[in-house]
Amino acid sequence: MVIHPVLMVTGLTVLAIALMLYLLIEAFKSVGFTAYETLVLLPGSIVAFIFIPNIPVFSQGNVVLCLNVAGCLIPLFISWRVLKTGRASPAACIVGIVIVSIMANHLSSFIPGKGVIISDIYIPSLAACLTSIALSRKWERIGPVAYVSSSMGILVGCDLLRLREILSYQPHTMTYVTIGGAGIFDAIFIAGIAAVMMDIFVATVMKVGE
Repeated sequence: MVIHPVLMVTGLTVLAIALMLYLLIEAFKSVGFTAYETLVLLPGSIVAFIFIPNIPVFSQGNVVLCLNVAGCLIPLFISWRVLKTGRASPAACIVGIVIVSIMANHLSSFIPGKGVIISDIYIPSLAACLTSIALSRKWERIGPVAYVSSSMGILVGCDLLRLREILSYQPHTMTYVTIGGAGIFDAIFIAGIAAVMMDIFVATVMKVGE
């Protein structure tokens, strides 16, 4: 029986995606995330960013403030889940958020017409990773602390602490400003995931060493 090339390519692609998702789920599970949370964080965030529009919540003059589902609401939802289930220490998360938000605020700036731009997201991610390792007692708890610290720290440092500056900008035409969107979506998404991936690497190395 001859298999059509298109079917073969499609089957191999589906298999590769399934294998990649399985490996990611197992890796994230090793540092404290469920399969559901991993799927929401990775493919879910990408799908939301592409297909779900920003949600307007407030307007002032010619500026309309919106929330981005992938860059704001999903990080808030996942952070709430890991805190509610006790997998992330509130005290450790507060310390991490304070550290990351200070660094993110220092590394970012509001540019009229472009939004809030952050020059380096890996330094705050590394700080979140180190904070989670230092303040968590188990390897299975470091991921949630790192994610909350990194993603919420970026949101606070780049968006919330600059909200007055953003709203004071009054262009001549209607302008939509998004919390957790535009350039900051990439920062929140990459910083949160990067912090967790750093945790996974460190935990794997330490476990192998044991």
